[in-house]
Amino acid sequence: MKKLLVLFFVIIAGKAQAQQDPQYSLNMFNIYSVNPAFAGSYDQFNALAIHRSQWAGFDGAPTTQHLSLETPVYFLHGGAGITVTNDKVGLGYQRGVSVSYAYQTKLTKKAELGVGFSFGFTDTGFEGTWLAPDGTNGANDNAIPSMGSNSVSPDLGLGIYYRLKEFYLGLAVTHLLESKAEFDEIANVGQVKHYYLTSGFKYDLNTMVTLKPSFYLKTDGVSAQYDFNIMVDYGDRFWGGITYRIDDAVAMIVGLDVTDNLKFGYAYDITVSDLKSESSGSHEVMLRYSFKMRPPAKLPTGYRNIRYN
Repeated sequence: MKKLLVLFFVIIAGKAQAQQDPQYSLNMFNIYSVNPAFAGSYDQFNALAIHRSQWAGFDGAPTTQHLSLETPVYFLHGGAGITVTNDKVGLGYQRGVSVSYAYQTKLTKKAELGVGFSFGFTDTGFEGTWLAPDGTNGANDNAIPSMGSNSVSPDLGLGIYYRLKEFYLGLAVTHLLESKAEFDEIANVGQVKHYYLTSGFKYDLNTMVTLKPSFYLKTDGVSAQYDFNIMVDYGDRFWGGITYRIDDAVAMIVGLDVTDNLKFGYAYDITVSDLKSESSGSHEVMLRYSFKMRPPAKLPTGYRNIRYN
């Protein structure tokens, strides 16, 4: 009961009004989930799957599953993708699906600009059985939605990025419509806009070792999450790093390129917030299948005929 009460107040303070987007420690591989402008960038097809169990050992703690596909679509001068997410906290859940399009153009030989949008739907609901400390199920409380209640609402996101060969900077906003999931006249859950700033670059120390620092900011205008990360690639096969999330956790990351196309990653969050006495940390697992794509060859604009040389 102590754990449930702590979790309840955490959710009320940080999520009930804002409906925080899912949290990821491997966000440097998952920027597309919040910024649709990155769809199909780097001339690469990506299929990504992530499972996250947050605050292990905490009853009702968040669990998240994420699936996405994104690919260049050259005849549309950009990329497209689809994302499916299942995020559950306690008895509540949010399940979403969205499609996206990104327009990408070269500013110079080395610089690229991308602008994208996503549109989809979010299903918000409750499943399981309410149980108050007095043993009642809250059936007579109009402020508590009945079990099995759900509401589907539209969702819209926008993003932009600027990229050089070894550097990227992205800005995005989710939940532009600020839709409300309404269950009755009293109980409803509203989305609020979330803003994202992402940036990173890579630097080759030598032929075997590459450094990849990155930064990830998420805010709803009331509270903010700051992630500072440093990743190290070794020999194009092994990689790992560390993330510091201010006032929340230190994440240890390890990974392996199983093949040239298949990447496996694992992150373990060491909780440093006030929840550290109740949580044994968070676990996140990732699989990503990728391959390079080539733009279609340009047709010649003229031809040469030796008869008229």
